[in-house]
Amino acid sequence: MRRLFFMLVILFLFYLGIQFAFYWFSGGQDNVYEITDEGATFEVSEKSNFNLALNSYDYDVTIDDTTFSFKIFKNYNKASKVLEKIEYYTEEDTNFKCILPIFKDDEIFLDMMCYDGESYNYYFNIKGKNENLDKFVSSIEEYDINQFVDDAQKQIIEELNVLPENLVEHHYISFNNYRGVYIVSDSFNSRVYNISLFNKDVYKQELGQFVDRYYVIPDYSKEHEFNEIEVVDLVSLDTKTIGSDHMISFDSYIQGVVDNKVYLYDKDNAVQYEIDPSKETIVRLSSNEIKYYDGQWKTMTQAEANDEKKFITDKVDYVDEQYVRIDKSHDDFGYYYLYKKNGNKYDVYRMSTQDNKGLIYIFTTSSLNYIRYVEDYVYYIDGNQVKVYNDKFGVRRLIEYNELNFNKDFNFNVFATQW
Repeated sequence: MRRLFFMLVILFLFYLGIQFAFYWFSGGQDNVYEITDEGATFEVSEKSNFNLALNSYDYDVTIDDTTFSFKIFKNYNKASKVLEKIEYYTEEDTNFKCILPIFKDDEIFLDMMCYDGESYNYYFNIKGKNENLDKFVSSIEEYDINQFVDDAQKQIIEELNVLPENLVEHHYISFNNYRGVYIVSDSFNSRVYNISLFNKDVYKQELGQFVDRYYVIPDYSKEHEFNEIEVVDLVSLDTKTIGSDHMISFDSYIQGVVDNKVYLYDKDNAVQYEIDPSKETIVRLSSNEIKYYDGQWKTMTQAEANDEKKFITDKVDYVDEQYVRIDKSHDDFGYYYLYKKNGNKYDVYRMSTQDNKGLIYIFTTSSLNYIRYVEDYVYYIDGNQVKVYNDKFGVRRLIEYNELNFNKDFNFNVFATQW
């Protein structure tokens, strides 16, 4: 009897161990539950995703045949049902509905979402257009009205107007100027570093390239050809010079970046180069086979290379003709970004790559040339300003620099040291 008891205890502990292992190492779980707010009942579908990079939760919240879809990124230590409360606004005799999701510990990760019968909007984009909605939002105890307001003050640092309190932790914003490169980050005490690379203004820097944490650019003090390349580490601020045994013509172009290596084609000499800034190497590739990348490595003819056939590194599996551009973020963050022409500007929408749901307008920009996706942040240049979008605060200004309006040959990059 005693032996049987111990065997049962061991089997029970073994069962608990299996359950714990399944829970701890599982990639996520699905939950469906209800939340009631002053008579309104919401059906909540919660899909959690756990991995080494980040934890995220996907939600569909449905009321009266209207579904609000959204995603949050938060480590709740694998907890479920972390959406605990929903503030609800609706107008009688219309399809206008708004919800504000409030999570565990009264945290708010995105602004109130509104549906007008046709499209979805965040409250910060329609604030001031509906007096009754404004009054309702101001009455919500957990809602911080300043969370989605950009009232930061500018400071002049190294000829840039910078808004230091808006800078995102561990993010490094970089763009070239006529003599070098600017690097802006809250990780620097001075916030801005202006690294000088040339002793005179260089207006055309077509061979400069950002890759991972580096800025790679040839020695523009030479006139027709070069055999040295400057590599700037955007985090440590170190600058190193790497050399080639061969002279490279300035009549070259950047084909693309694959696996953090830059591929450059010298049209004058019909030679392709592979530049690895982390290993500080410049490798002259075979002139018999010119490499080409479009999701896999292929070869192309010299005529195609001379015609500046560039690598295709970003493929999108979602197509909709009403948008002039559709981008897909890193798979861990699971978003499509869709750009619709609106006069001389572009309205930007976003939706989840999971089931293509949750299309919502997020911001408008003047240009499609400089857009960078870092984690769940979108950095972009709008006129003479560098801005950033994130659900946690909406749109914020980061940098003002008049040259952004005039010089269309800028290189622009944002690098994050951790997710």
